[in-house]
Amino acid sequence: MSRSTLTLICAALCLVLAGCGDLAAGSAGEKARTGGGQGKAAERAARPTPTPTPTPEPTRAPLRVADLLGSDGRFTVLLLGSDVRDGIVGERTDAIIVATIDPGSGKVAMVSLPRDTVNVPVAPGDAYAERINTLYFDLQQSTGKRKAALEEVRASLAYAFGTEIDHVALVDFDGLVRLIDSIGGIEVTLDAPMLDPTMHLGEKGLKLKAGPQDLSGKEALAFTRSRHTSSDYDRSRRQQQVIAAAAEKVRSQGLAALPALVELIRKKTLTDIPMLAAPAVLELALKADLANLRSVVLEPVRWARLVPGTYVISPKVLEIQKLFDRIFDESE
Repeated sequence: MSRSTLTLICAALCLVLAGCGDLAAGSAGEKARTGGGQGKAAERAARPTPTPTPTPEPTRAPLRVADLLGSDGRFTVLLLGSDVRDGIVGERTDAIIVATIDPGSGKVAMVSLPRDTVNVPVAPGDAYAERINTLYFDLQQSTGKRKAALEEVRASLAYAFGTEIDHVALVDFDGLVRLIDSIGGIEVTLDAPMLDPTMHLGEKGLKLKAGPQDLSGKEALAFTRSRHTSSDYDRSRRQQQVIAAAAEKVRSQGLAALPALVELIRKKTLTDIPMLAAPAVLELALKADLANLRSVVLEPVRWARLVPGTYVISPKVLEIQKLFDRIFDESE
């Protein structure tokens, strides 16, 4: 994408985010029509009594890419997928992904923490003994506030991984479906056919052939949730695949998709990323080398240990921290 196109997209985003889409009332032509050549007295009589103009709020400039980067020179965000929906008590984050972008090289990495991980260190001398997908809900219960809980999850996992996590974003099932549908679906490539009759998609459930497949929002959600014919670790890889496919689709659509997408993100996601950062985030996305995305799932035996007699795993913390220290080292 050319620099001029990027500038146009960023300008359009600024207008959408600042709420500047309406035309200002009144113009030179309107003033000319009220005069009518009848003299100053008639002009004054024809004019309505002016309403005092309120002092405008100072316009805040959009954030730059440099404003979003951590001291490590990267943009790193914790992405959480929530299972909250009608009929379900509580809220679990079954998708936990740390995504990081190096704006200089364009390198991108995603690291997934499996939901059944236990004994995750969250602060000095403190480990979360339960499944990590319940941490967010437990923090909601203790703080009484979703945003405060979200911030604590970000800080806790930054400590566990020994890395900077600059921001956090959470989306639920409905939000994912709407976001995917708003960009016209996504394309993913399957190495093998996939059939899961337990997914609520028509009579046969989820049924996909090998090769490139176009997915709607509901199909993408089922694709990320299914583990009927595979493992929880495979599901984590598919979650990363959907995120990368959605990012690529947004990049390919450019300006046309952005206003509606930004408005939907306002409504359907919970995040500490300010809307004024949208142009900078877009610029980062345009630099991202998604074709060479590094994908890691913190699964046994490389990154975790199976806990005997259970279905949970315990992280190899030092190994994981070394991974984040050298996340773009191909030999790691």
